[in-house]
Amino acid sequence: MMGVDKPKKPVYKRWWFIVIAAFFILAAIGAALDDGEKPKVSKEPPAVAPVDDDKKEEKKEEKNNEILVTMDLKEIVESGKVGIEGTTNLPDGTELLVSLSNDSDFRAQANTTVHNSSFKTEQFSNKGEALESGSYNVDVTMPIASVQSEDVQKIIGASSENLKGDLVKDDDFGKVVKYSKSIEIEGAEKIDHSALIKSFKEQISAYYNDINNEYDKHKKSLDLATWGEFARGFKEGTTELRNEIDQSALNQGEQIQLSPACADLQMLLTAYAADLQDRGDIEEIKRLKNQIKDAIK
Repeated sequence: MMGVDKPKKPVYKRWWFIVIAAFFILAAIGAALDDGEKPKVSKEPPAVAPVDDDKKEEKKEEKNNEILVTMDLKEIVESGKVGIEGTTNLPDGTELLVSLSNDSDFRAQANTTVHNSSFKTEQFSNKGEALESGSYNVDVTMPIASVQSEDVQKIIGASSENLKGDLVKDDDFGKVVKYSKSIEIEGAEKIDHSALIKSFKEQISAYYNDINNEYDKHKKSLDLATWGEFARGFKEGTTELRNEIDQSALNQGEQIQLSPACADLQMLLTAYAADLQDRGDIEEIKRLKNQIKDAIK
C-alpha cells in the first residue's frame, strides 16, 4: 500500500524555532533592563571650586613679610674694657638692649639701635676701670613691638607677628627677640672679693671702736673742743672709706652691705654728741649700733 505524505508543519511552529526565538526574546529583555539600571558616566571633568584670589594673595603676602631672625656678635676688648658689635636682619631703627653680666654679680646695660643691619655699644667697664678677668654673658634683647618706632612696626608687625625663628620668644607683654652668648674678658687681675670685703669690714670696725672709746672718754665731762676735733677727722675718714667702697670692684650687693655702715657711723657720731649734752635718744643709738654690727659681723 502506497504511503501518503503528511503535510509539513510551518517553520514557526517547529520546536527548534520556538527555542531560538525564546532565547532572543529573553536576551533582548535583559539588555533593556541593564540599560535602565546602569548609571550614566559623564565624560566631562568634575567641577573644581574656584580659588579666592584675594585670600591667595593675602597668604602669599603674609609669607613674604616673615622674617627669620638672625643675630651674631663679637666682643672688642681694649685694656680690660669691652664693646659689643653685632649683625642682625632686624630692620634698621630697631631698638635693642645689650646686657653684660658675670657670676660675681656684675651687671651693666647699654641701649643701641640697628643701622645698616648692624649694631654696637659703648665700652663696658667697672666704673671707668678695667673689668675683672673671667667669663661674662652677653644678652641682646629686642623689646616688644609697641616700644619700637612706627616704621619698624610696619615691618615686624604690630605684635611682632612677622618675626619667626628660635630667637623669637613669648614675653609677658608680647613677642621679643633674645640672643645670648658667653665671652671671655682678659682685663685686670682676678679680684679676691672675700679679701676685699674683709679689709673694708676691718676698717669699719676700727672706726666703730674709735667712736665708742671717744664717747666713753667724754661721758663724765664733755670737752667740746676735743670732741669737735675728733668729729671732724672721723667724718673725713668715714666719708673717704665710703667712697672707696663705692668705687671698688665689689659688686652692687656687696657694696650695699658695707657702704651704708659708713653713713651709720656718722649718724652715731651725731647721736653720741646729743647724748653727751643730755639730748640723746637711747633707742636711736641702739638701732645704729646694731646696724653697724650686722654689717661687719
